[in-house]
Amino acid sequence: MAPRALSLAGCILLATPLLAGCKLVDQRTFNPQAGKPPQPYIPPPPPAPKAKPPFLQIEGGTPESEYGPVVDQAVKSALARKENVLFIVRLLVPPQSDPAAQTKAMTEATQTDLEPVAHRISAAGAQPIQIEMHALTDPSVQRPLIRVDVR
Repeated sequence: MAPRALSLAGCILLATPLLAGCKLVDQRTFNPQAGKPPQPYIPPPPPAPKAKPPFLQIEGGTPESEYGPVVDQAVKSALARKENVLFIVRLLVPPQSDPAAQTKAMTEATQTDLEPVAHRISAAGAQPIQIEMHALTDPSVQRPLIRVDVR
């Protein structure tokens, strides 16, 4: 038996280097993600709601004779529906190249466009406390634009 045991030991010694390159069969053989911590699915955020259209929109430079009757009718309609309605008047001005030009454009647009619209809203029956005014820069506009929203 010694020769047989010796030949068996020789076969094992010759086969051992061949088995060193083998990979053991385990869970990862069939599922590469086995044993790794789970990655929770985080859904993308829902799309932002579409912006509501403004109650009124007036392009800068429009004469008061054109927008005046529309503003009067809209203000009276809003006040008839809700006595304590708040009129939010926003002036949107395109951005300028430097801060001095931006300040000048904002000041001019406020005096020529924003204030007359606010005065017209007041003349149509709204109390001054019901009018909130803002002047903002907005890169999406090409010319000054007045938007009136109600709350």
